[in-house]
Amino acid sequence: MLNQPDFLRHVASKILSPLSIDSKRLDEARRILGEAEVKYNFSSYGGNPKKLIDFLLSPDFTELSLILGPDVTKKLLEAIKDNYTDEDIKKVADKMLEEINGYTENTEESNVKVSVNKKYSVS
Repeated sequence: MLNQPDFLRHVASKILSPLSIDSKRLDEARRILGEAEVKYNFSSYGGNPKKLIDFLLSPDFTELSLILGPDVTKKLLEAIKDNYTDEDIKKVADKMLEEINGYTENTEESNVKVSVNKKYSVS
């Protein structure tokens, strides 16, 4: 199922490098991503890339964001938007970017509604 890029190998690896964050945080980020790939099964190789949405809405992604910091997290989300063609994945990444940027909007007007139980719906 390679109609979507593989998140770890084609997207995250281009953003996460020793040039973007220090080696200790890079190692921790790679550990979290490796565990998340197994847990959420979002790999393009034998998994379902659409499950990347579950990861983006999870506490695991929040933990990753805290390690990466807002600037690198934004770059990662922008790379997701640029590399994926699935509109649901792009909308969730865009919503996450808005939240990081402190942009708040009424959920009635939003295309993507995120609830505490991590479910999403696309209007």
